[in-house]
Amino acid sequence: MSAVGKVVAIVACVIAMTAMCVVSAQADATPRAPRVSGPLTGGVHDRPWAATSFDPGDFGYAEREYLVSGTAHAYGTSRPDVPFVTRMLVYRPTDPTRFSGNVTVEWTNVTGQIDHPFEFNWLNRQAFANGDAYVVVSAQQTGACGLLLNGQPMIPVGPYKVPPCTPISLKGWDPVRYGSLWVPDDDYAFDIFSQAGSTLRNTTGVRPLGGLVPKKLVAIGLSQSAMMLDKYIIRGADDAAKVYDGFIVDSEVQGELPQRYRVPTIHLWSEESGQIGVPTSGANHRIWSIAGAAHVDGYNVRQTIELILNNITAHPRITRAQYDQSVAASENYGQQGPGLGLTCAGSSQFQRRYAVDAAVAAMQEWVSTGTPAPVAKPFRYTGFKQAVEDIPFSITVPILAGGGFDATRLLATPFALERDSYGNAIGGVRLPQIAAPVASYHGSLCSLFGITVPFAPTELSRLYPTHAVYVEKMLATTRKSVRERFMTRVDGLDQMRLACASAIPGWGTTPPNRQPKVCRSLHNAL
Repeated sequence: MSAVGKVVAIVACVIAMTAMCVVSAQADATPRAPRVSGPLTGGVHDRPWAATSFDPGDFGYAEREYLVSGTAHAYGTSRPDVPFVTRMLVYRPTDPTRFSGNVTVEWTNVTGQIDHPFEFNWLNRQAFANGDAYVVVSAQQTGACGLLLNGQPMIPVGPYKVPPCTPISLKGWDPVRYGSLWVPDDDYAFDIFSQAGSTLRNTTGVRPLGGLVPKKLVAIGLSQSAMMLDKYIIRGADDAAKVYDGFIVDSEVQGELPQRYRVPTIHLWSEESGQIGVPTSGANHRIWSIAGAAHVDGYNVRQTIELILNNITAHPRITRAQYDQSVAASENYGQQGPGLGLTCAGSSQFQRRYAVDAAVAAMQEWVSTGTPAPVAKPFRYTGFKQAVEDIPFSITVPILAGGGFDATRLLATPFALERDSYGNAIGGVRLPQIAAPVASYHGSLCSLFGITVPFAPTELSRLYPTHAVYVEKMLATTRKSVRERFMTRVDGLDQMRLACASAIPGWGTTPPNRQPKVCRSLHNAL
């Protein structure tokens, strides 16, 4: 297997989901005073794990890493409190006047046995442009040391003592930088996530935000991390701590949903995550089902590969210009013709990041002004979906100790969604790439990654006789998505830039001097 193939395999493993046994919620409002130390420096690699592949300084941001320590409570159990030490990675604007006051806090995904911030791959450009702070929290034992490992006792190796951790865990990757980490099992992860978040409001001692005063904290997590955020609410950690002002629970793959929500919460569902018969809105709650969306898209996979390669090699960070080129290379949504996304060997080319950006923007508006996120339509399902839901048993594929995902329902999803004549899912949030399609997006195929089947030029010509016709249709649906707040204006402009540069009704590109007149003044048009 090639190096890239191995990295892709790692990515596939990382994205997989897990579920943990949940017992009745138990609130405990015992005050806790976590300690912060740092910023961390040095170590074997002299850089943080999961550091960006690019230099955040090129965007006017500082990257700082801290240790958070204290005593953690195991919500929903009768287990005693135990000590912990974990880390968090902080991105904050270096110019305080640029700080928006918004802080996004990501619960890292650890299913692949590495600590990985998938949401940050999608969100970093929006966060940096808006002046938001972004914080990555390592709440789980698996990321810190490895499955069922917490790092003790130390093992003598020559003149050194090292923790018995997996080589791709934080402590295994850099036992010098992360040697003091001590993260108990996942019963304690919820309180660790609360305490890490609470330190962002520190006004004394070490201040992870460097003196910036946050207005609102929004928690976010993808897949396995999304499941943990659901459990964070169910087990009573949110009621007890009241640290986060909102939650974005992204694709928990048919996990258990909370019965109520203390603060605004958006469940973001890709095609494999949808559940039948669940109201899409309620008190402090919205569900956005994104037609065409796979669990992760090709954009995120590419950024993940670059991040992992940056961490496991001595490769220097790329420049902002190189990063922009990397982003541009990930912007084929089918308008360029067949790509890697045509088979399970690749991944969906549907630009899922647009939905994630919009969810964060809507949540920030909700928690800041009280204006709720828009209400979305649900997916439409075939009778097969109900038949599968009615099966009295399930086949659970274990991913981590204590649970996994329901393979019966996950594998049935491609046959459960109603699809239009273009092969795209009916219902849900219909972003421009679905409303004015140039491809079929089967987000629920290949379990997690989906496929993209571009339309042939003959079909494109039938739908869009000229390039100007395509651009006008894309402009109309992009305006609608932006107006309804299912797409940010910045992403709307990005979408229109790509549409203008395409050669639809053919494959390829159109030079600027041959693009429709509206393409020369998109800021005014949108």
